[in-house]
Amino acid sequence: MDLGLKNKTVLITGGSSGIGKETALTYAKENGVKIAVTYFRGKQAALELIERIEKSGNKAMAVPMSLADFSSIEKAFSEIIDRFGSIDVLINNAVYWGDGSAMGKSFEEMPIQQWRDIISINLFGTVRLTQLVLASMRKQQFGRIVNVSSDIALDSMVGSGPYGSLKAALFGLTSNLVVEASMDNILTNVVLPSLTMTPKAEHRFPDEFKTLAKAAFPTGRVTMPQDVASLITYLGSAANSHVNGEIIKATGKGSQPLLNYIFKNTNK
Repeated sequence: MDLGLKNKTVLITGGSSGIGKETALTYAKENGVKIAVTYFRGKQAALELIERIEKSGNKAMAVPMSLADFSSIEKAFSEIIDRFGSIDVLINNAVYWGDGSAMGKSFEEMPIQQWRDIISINLFGTVRLTQLVLASMRKQQFGRIVNVSSDIALDSMVGSGPYGSLKAALFGLTSNLVVEASMDNILTNVVLPSLTMTPKAEHRFPDEFKTLAKAAFPTGRVTMPQDVASLITYLGSAANSHVNGEIIKATGKGSQPLLNYIFKNTNK
């Protein structure tokens, strides 16, 4: 299937690992696409990814960017425009995770600073980058934006209040973009992955959990990065001509409550 991406530039934030990396590699299967990824700490991984993409015959670049720093966002945007001339597709995938020590704390124990950091840094950073890219898209009368959320926004778990609230905020952001940008041929959608077995997840979760987690999915397997990347790639392409303002799950219809139960009982 021709995704209509020849000579178009795709920007994937947080593209050095996990779903972002797999999305970049999926786009790289298309001929003539230009791919830019941002990274925060994973410079070496990002450079290795760029080398791999360029071997496929496509142009690629990696730029550092922090969602917490507007100047770094603006610099990253300028570097990409200087190199590739435009940004046609934006995949808002990067996440600032905050203080890991707060993971698993109950609602009343969760530090307010964690709420401030997770929501404000991620949301405002995403908004600022989208503002910059949107102006570019309007000029060329084409754009596709995919905001990567999480099913934690719908079915939460202990300690994920700030993260789930942030990911739910992307619904409102997308709704506003649909109203403001659709007439300029800019389509915006949300993708909600479930538990996705990225290398980070492989390292984080115990083997017992990973084995039992399959029972939460009717497919008999946990969601993989490629499952999410293929959906993102379609939505963020010219082949998507009229899917707009949708909140689409890439979960295999997995049960988050069951995953919560399994995790609780395998991490005592």
